[in-house]
Amino acid sequence: MSMRTLFIWIMLAGFLGAGVLAVRAQQLNNRQSTPIATTRTLEFDPAMTSALEIKAQGRRQILSQAPNQPDQWILHWTHDGRDYHWPTQSIKARSGLRALATARINTSNENLVTDSAGELIIRQQDGSSMNIEFDSASSGGYTAIRVEKRGTDGVATSRWFGRIEKTISDAFISTGMLYWRSDRIFPVANSAIRSIDIAAGAGEVKLRRSTQGWALTHPYPMHGNQSTIDELVKSLLAIKSSTFVDESIDPATTWMNAPIATINLATTNETVSLIIGAQADVNGDTVYATIKTPTQSALVTMKADQLAGLTAAPAAYISKSPSPLNASAIDSIHIEGRDSIARLITSRSGASWNIGENPADSLNRDSINRLIAVLTKAQAQHVQSYGTEGLPKELGYIKLFDASGNQLDRLAVALQSSPGGMQLVLMKTINDDQVMVWGIRSEDATATGAWLTAVASKRVP
Repeated sequence: MSMRTLFIWIMLAGFLGAGVLAVRAQQLNNRQSTPIATTRTLEFDPAMTSALEIKAQGRRQILSQAPNQPDQWILHWTHDGRDYHWPTQSIKARSGLRALATARINTSNENLVTDSAGELIIRQQDGSSMNIEFDSASSGGYTAIRVEKRGTDGVATSRWFGRIEKTISDAFISTGMLYWRSDRIFPVANSAIRSIDIAAGAGEVKLRRSTQGWALTHPYPMHGNQSTIDELVKSLLAIKSSTFVDESIDPATTWMNAPIATINLATTNETVSLIIGAQADVNGDTVYATIKTPTQSALVTMKADQLAGLTAAPAAYISKSPSPLNASAIDSIHIEGRDSIARLITSRSGASWNIGENPADSLNRDSINRLIAVLTKAQAQHVQSYGTEGLPKELGYIKLFDASGNQLDRLAVALQSSPGGMQLVLMKTINDDQVMVWGIRSEDATATGAWLTAVASKRVP
């Protein structure tokens, strides 16, 4: 290579290097002259928030903590000139507050809000608050906001501007908090429930809970099937609404003027009612229903299959055991003949039994214990109320007494053949024209029936 060519290459390399240095210098200068974008959060503690208020699109919604229930939030709003309030799903309220508190905001040196879409007010437990005004337009997935903090005296302490994710603006300003409403139909604790009333068509049943357990009070008084009613309570507490119907609908469409069923669930302090109406869709998968509390009501839709196991037939809730007594409560037993004259009187004597003044022999002792087990623990295959006509002929009566001589229960006894074999029939008078009948088929029931027949048919001396 000649010296001349080498010199040309050296000059060309110099020009290119200078160009690269110039470009890099210009890029550095541009970066230094462009403001660095900063982000921040709204800087409030969701755990210290006492209320959240939305004012947008002509509506006002307020989320506030329920008195004495830190984890329960109540939503207040106005619709068609009426004020409403309803419990929220706590998880949705907590999630909404957390999403708002952790949202990243690109700060700005100037107010970018030109057309207000609404504002959100966050109130803290110490009395301070924060007003967030949202712009009506969004771009690049962000919405401009204007933030103003106020002290406990209501005076503004700081003001700043920025752009927040559009999803936050949509969730609070466009959508609102009505979607946070609780979908629980009966928002009460199982242990607090004291009564259940179910009415459907011509049927109606009323159940009451006491320290002794569940019992029917209507259409007649009768001890209840504890496990069945406990399952009923669990089923009722599990019922949820599908949607809230906020628009006005003709009662003739929803059947709220002539419901097909009504369920009242009461505690010592309040009663919540579920009034079930017409189907809400073509297939009948959902139905209209009204929830009524002491202070509010709401029209909702709910899945119809949640009501499949509910019935107003009293027989479904009657205990399959003929007597509601605990075996240990029975201190004395009188077995009477058909003429109501006692044929055998037995009373407890420690762990055994006396008949009259003498200890019962082993045969009678075992028979007495088996009788008590059949009365208080056996599960009848058939339980039903009947009129007084057409009942099997009683062979005698059983009377149960406590240690003070108070009569606890009285049942008539009969034996009856059935397709499944001989069954012991125990009958209890409900009123002047109704008798409750338990039909029990088992080896113990058959043996008890034979023993009772022998005792009740003894000749009176």
